[in-house]
Amino acid sequence: MISKEATELNRAFRQDMKDSGVFTQPTEEVRANWDAFGDSIPEYSPDVTIEPVDAGGVGAEWVAAPGAGDKRILLHFHGGGYAIGRPKSYRNYNARMSEATGARILAVDYRLAPENPFPAAVDDTLCAYRWALSQGHDPNNIGFMGESAGGGLVFATLLAARDQGLPLPGAAVAISPWIDLANTGQSHISNCEADPLIGPGALDNWATLYLNGADPKTPLASPLYGDQTGLPPIYILVGGTEVLLDDSREMLKKLSTASVNVTVEVAPEMPHIWPIFAYQLPEGRSAIQHMGAFFDQYLR
Repeated sequence: MISKEATELNRAFRQDMKDSGVFTQPTEEVRANWDAFGDSIPEYSPDVTIEPVDAGGVGAEWVAAPGAGDKRILLHFHGGGYAIGRPKSYRNYNARMSEATGARILAVDYRLAPENPFPAAVDDTLCAYRWALSQGHDPNNIGFMGESAGGGLVFATLLAARDQGLPLPGAAVAISPWIDLANTGQSHISNCEADPLIGPGALDNWATLYLNGADPKTPLASPLYGDQTGLPPIYILVGGTEVLLDDSREMLKKLSTASVNVTVEVAPEMPHIWPIFAYQLPEGRSAIQHMGAFFDQYLR
């Protein structure tokens, strides 16, 4: 049984976002509404430090909870269908992840579509990773994490880094990753009604904006279609009623075939990207502890 808080959040998502078609409105309107929602999320602690940084020409910010050291860093790629979102909205979540891992979080403010379509986002996340390496950070002490489109960027950045001969990070986490922009998964149909947040048309619209005519099965846009050989340990979390459930299931098959160390956790009835709502959900706080333990296991 899920918590009463999760039940209420699912109800609110369905009523205020899915049923009203929020995510199919004009992009600027969706951005403004999502940013306002992010601004309503409470500060985690006044002792958390936020430091803007130029990550090799890409905007970013460091988020560090008290006690976070310089040895371990996590690059965070936010979600938002490649068209909305900003690091500021994820400060509560990133502060909690910093506390759970003892790492500083580098939240990457990658460029958004439609103004900056594919491959701008992955170009920026890869640039930020190159910059982190140039600052002397040991790749074995670096992790990637992202949710939804940001989960897609976790995989895309791993593929791009590997293909360009860069040392790969020690581990990665992807929450509700969107890794098939062709949206071929059967769960898009089977979970269409059950998913409390993502309604019909939203993902197709965002895919069109981001791809801008590119092949939706291009691996750096849809990592599910890429070669997963040589990737580091990966932990995937996904809700059991999500339309994106099959993205994670299919990626599990691909990663397992490529002999990648992968764990997929399917959380019954959890909404899309639920761990970022840890300020509200006990299940989100539990997920953060699990992610923290995962990074502790694989990062030095």
